[in-house]
Amino acid sequence: MKLRSIKINKKFVPEFNGNKDLPAEDQVVIHFNRIPGTAEKSNYKGFTFDQKGSIGLNYNDQMLVSAFIERIDNLEDEIGGVVKKIKTGADLAACNNPVLADLLTEIRDYLFPDEDMQPGESEA
Repeated sequence: MKLRSIKINKKFVPEFNGNKDLPAEDQVVIHFNRIPGTAEKSNYKGFTFDQKGSIGLNYNDQMLVSAFIERIDNLEDEIGGVVKKIKTGADLAACNNPVLADLLTEIRDYLFPDEDMQPGESEA
């Protein structure tokens, strides 16, 4: 297990769907209520076993975004012609739109970066 101190801002502008190319006032902005420690990553992952005995890793991104996102600016979900504003992590977690899967992955990768350790960092 790696132990590290990483500076992560509580305000995050994802690259999802060309977001960073938009004018600042139109960009999706994620506001976190807190940043999790790297040791908390295990709370949001699980394992699946298939019939052949293979093990797969999966993440509970809905639980992750519900726990750590306080507010979301400028995000909407449209299904069947109905537009719904997504304002909180709970709203995002409740969306059942597969297009948002890339956004959930980007948020998880932002909160739990898997970078190689640098000299001076501890490994437990």
